[in-house]
Amino acid sequence: MWIKTPGEIDSRLLLLGVPQSTMYLVKGEHYMLIGGGGQWCVSALEEQFKQYRIDVERIQYLFIGHTHYDHCGTVPYLLKRYPHLQILASVEAQKIFSMEKALQNMRKFSLQVMSDLGLPAEVNGVPLEFDRIPVNRPLAEGDRIDLGDGISFRVFLTPGHSRCSAILYEPENKWLFTSDSLGIPVESGNGFVITASESFVAYLDSIKKLKSLDVRLCAWEHYGSMTEGDAAGIVERIVRHTIDYHHLLVEIVKQTGDVEKTIAWAASDFLDRTKFDFVPPNVVHHIWRGIVTNALQEKPEVSDYL
Repeated sequence: MWIKTPGEIDSRLLLLGVPQSTMYLVKGEHYMLIGGGGQWCVSALEEQFKQYRIDVERIQYLFIGHTHYDHCGTVPYLLKRYPHLQILASVEAQKIFSMEKALQNMRKFSLQVMSDLGLPAEVNGVPLEFDRIPVNRPLAEGDRIDLGDGISFRVFLTPGHSRCSAILYEPENKWLFTSDSLGIPVESGNGFVITASESFVAYLDSIKKLKSLDVRLCAWEHYGSMTEGDAAGIVERIVRHTIDYHHLLVEIVKQTGDVEKTIAWAASDFLDRTKFDFVPPNVVHHIWRGIVTNALQEKPEVSDYL
């Protein structure tokens, strides 16, 4: 089953946010939010706290899977509104959050999106603008996050989409929270947009770490979660999609002889398949310039995965 609509997945797991930008609340003895969403999620998130009668004081942690503005945009607001929250993210994410240039880009792109969507720059009188995001606990490979009541997550560092990417696996429930490290599900769950923004080789090598995991729920931060049969074998499916997408980009360049046209096609294809309205076209074009360049320069066949 592909669950895209916010709501209760089971008694210990809630899907929050909006379909394009999803977040999760895990309920152990302590609660944890997974994913930082975009600024455009804040109003929906506050309504969901009320709708599902969530005691926000029990939310001890907020885990950020990577530092792109659509995955940490609610965090400045939440820290002002609920200052007891402790931020968990990778060591590399901690470094990026300390860089003023990175924060400037987050502010710039988020403000552009909020303006384009006609949304206010504050909620409940609290401004949404990016401030520095303090990481209370920088995470390394293999670290554990124990929420009590039998819920304990293992941390995997997964550079490839972003050099700061990290994902979580909960072995008792067989939950995998992937951020953007396993692409984005599209087309009724039969297709995936591959997001090897940093490196195809690193992307595949990161996925390799997950190969042995038994996954019964795979949770993305765009378009929700897949459960049971749809989640089974998800790692191998993403590997195949990644290799096929790499070959496709290389083949289009060979056939057209035009890198710029390939970049333009890939950027347009991404927007058409994801229906994202929170990534400005110029940003998409910049991202896919890097992905196409990587495809031409890298050979996934040299990945440790293959």
